Amino acid sequence: MPWRDWQDDIERQFNPRAWATDVEAQHALRGKLSAEARQRLKGEFNIPYGDTPRQALDIYHAGKGNAPIVVYLHGGYWRVGEKEKQAILAEPLVQSGFPVVMLGTDLCPAVSLDTIVEQVIRGIVWTAKNAKRIGGDGQRIYLYGHSAGAHLAAMALAEDWTRHGLPADLIRGATMVSGIYDVEPVLHISVNDLIKLTADRVNALSPQFHPPRMPVPLVLAAGGEEAPGWIAQTEEYAEVCKLAGCTVEFIVVPHEGHFSTIPMQADPAHPINQAMLLQLHALG
Repeated sequence: MPWRDWQDDIERQFNPRAWATDVEAQHALRGKLSAEARQRLKGEFNIPYGDTPRQALDIYHAGKGNAPIVVYLHGGYWRVGEKEKQAILAEPLVQSGFPVVMLGTDLCPAVSLDTIVEQVIRGIVWTAKNAKRIGGDGQRIYLYGHSAGAHLAAMALAEDWTRHGLPADLIRGATMVSGIYDVEPVLHISVNDLIKLTADRVNALSPQFHPPRMPVPLVLAAGGEEAPGWIAQTEEYAEVCKLAGCTVEFIVVPHEGHFSTIPMQADPAHPINQAMLLQLHALG
């Protein structure tokens, strides 16, 4: 069913905090697990890639010099969230030999969503040009995002990287979990008090209308306990990606919600990790 079929319940369907019942507990668990992971992992933290304090990134080294680099983009509906509290997601990737860069950006309402997208592009450009420091192949970037971060990853899939002096096929694949790909619902729910999205920017900022530029392998996932309208967004974007020539693995993980998915992914055997690692190993 298309996401529009849930418009009479739009706040609950498209504001995960209004649907979920375990938000604070899951945030606390993710923070605890990530703090522990940062102690175990070898990394460099808060490296600036832009001219504001939040335009900084964390590098988690994996010890190899030729593996694809995974760039992770965190959620928070573009208005909250910290890269430091996502470290638990880097650990299974690093253990498998893939370096991870976690990007921070400025947040709404201090900046617009357009500006956040621009910062993500800037951070990916920095990653490609500093691959030697990261310990990976700067010609092969793999994107990974959750929620609003999945939206940002999808926007990056549609970017023309030759505009930045980089190969057209810089992005070799992506895993996007619980994303929002048509931002129109934001206009009608409470989070827009801070996001301040306007109707004239909906099309330009919706990956649903801007498919991946290259036919890359994708994992598109959601939790089975998420709002059905939210899951429908992933289903609809999956069809767009298939029409663009992408190979899409669509996963709905039973018994997981919008926020519980992240702590669960601490397990390398989690189905999302397994699908993502399969794609990464196929890249060489």
